[in-house]
Amino acid sequence: MANGIIIEKFSESKVFLSPIQYNLLKTLDMVGPSTRKDLVKQLNTPRTTIYDNLVKLQKRKLIEKFSRIDGKRGRPLVFWKLKT
Repeated sequence: MANGIIIEKFSESKVFLSPIQYNLLKTLDMVGPSTRKDLVKQLNTPRTTIYDNLVKLQKRKLIEKFSRIDGKRGRPLVFWKLKT
C-alpha cells in the first residue's frame, strides 16, 4: 500500500510519534477509514485517549476526518483516514 510507505517514513525519520499515535497510523493503514468507536475496540484504549491522539495527528496533517451522510436521521458517522 502507498500509505505503508508513509508509516515507514515516519518510523525511520526524526518525527516523534508516541506508541499510541504509531498504532493509530498503523491501524488506519491496515484497516482503512475507521470511526473512533472502531479504533477504540481494535486498540483496546480509552476513547478519550484515542480522540486526543487523533486530533494531534490531524494537527500534524498526518490524518484527516470526514463524514458520510447516509440519509438517515441523527448525526452522521465521522471517519478518520490517513492523509494522502
